[in-house]
Amino acid sequence: MNFKALFVETVRAVESLPPSLREHADDVTALEEHRFDESYIEFLDTQIRLSPRGPEWTERLKHRRAALLSFTGVTLLRGRVQVGKVGFTVSIHPETRVVVHWEEYALAEMN
Repeated sequence: MNFKALFVETVRAVESLPPSLREHADDVTALEEHRFDESYIEFLDTQIRLSPRGPEWTERLKHRRAALLSFTGVTLLRGRVQVGKVGFTVSIHPETRVVVHWEEYALAEMN
């Protein structure tokens, strides 16, 4: 199965994801395999501690860190889906077809 088909199938199967994301999963862009190491978790820790973009962003980073921590060094599949003025990023563990983490952004935040 190719990456796009895997992404679309996985996103559409997760009922807890926003309906607009699930419906537009086949519009995915910037689809790529990615892997991060401990330095990314350290970066998140620093940003959480400093809170340079305010409490809402800090909460987003805390959630991201918690979701991704156990996937340090693991190859994930990440893609973006834009629906109107809303963008989503979704990270999937391709072997288990599990959505590891997803975030929603206003269009201006994604650029």
